[in-house]
Amino acid sequence: MKVALMVCLLFPGGLCAQRLKPETVQAYDCYVQAAEGRIGAHKALPAAEGEKVRTIEANGPNPHKLPGGQLYDWIGAIFIPGTTLERLIPMLQDYAHRARYFPETISDSKLLCLSGSDHFQYSMRMKEPAILDVTSDVVWESVDAEHRRCRSVSTHVAEVGKDHGYLRRLNSYWQFTETGKGVLVEAETITLSDEFGSVTRMLGSALMGINPEKSLKHSLTSMRESALKPGLQIPKLPSGLPACGEPVPRAVCASAPGSK
Repeated sequence: MKVALMVCLLFPGGLCAQRLKPETVQAYDCYVQAAEGRIGAHKALPAAEGEKVRTIEANGPNPHKLPGGQLYDWIGAIFIPGTTLERLIPMLQDYAHRARYFPETISDSKLLCLSGSDHFQYSMRMKEPAILDVTSDVVWESVDAEHRRCRSVSTHVAEVGKDHGYLRRLNSYWQFTETGKGVLVEAETITLSDEFGSVTRMLGSALMGINPEKSLKHSLTSMRESALKPGLQIPKLPSGLPACGEPVPRAVCASAPGSK
């Protein structure tokens, strides 16, 4: 009960409403903590200078079974020729207009707060794997002149209409490397859904899109297409918004409920 109460206090509009079991939250956080320890250490995917998106399963076959849920972990990469970090990053930080840049996956978005140029919170309405309202906390980091990265963590996920349980949590980790010929984009997405049998997963992938790999491919492809649009105009970050406060802390693998 203490773990469930803490979840409700931390995420009053999202995870509590979804009634995630404490053991599901604990297993997801343990997985994410381990994943965050290795993210950045993997070798870059061989993303050629063409249009093809490369994807791999990040940590063995998907989905990973958790108590009360299942987790998908995908890595994807694409090369965007002829662009720079100076051009690409402002587009990605334009959270108020994400539907312009990711029309296949997002229908609307709103920037809720920002702190400087590296901490944002925004909400979006996603088109897949169902119609979903998602709020995320995003922290950017400048590694050096040629490298940027960011970490995005959902704080609220709610399906519009009937709740199928296709998405409960969404973490994404992005790395951007400027090469002189363009920018290599690498992403890892970790998603949590309810438990589904193999037949439901198969039908869902075909009909409703219970397919995080497909969503990742759509996002990377849309990013490339938007960045290469001639005459793309990116508005400046708005003023007058509240500061975001402290970023969402990194996942911690707490003791299992009931254990000492």
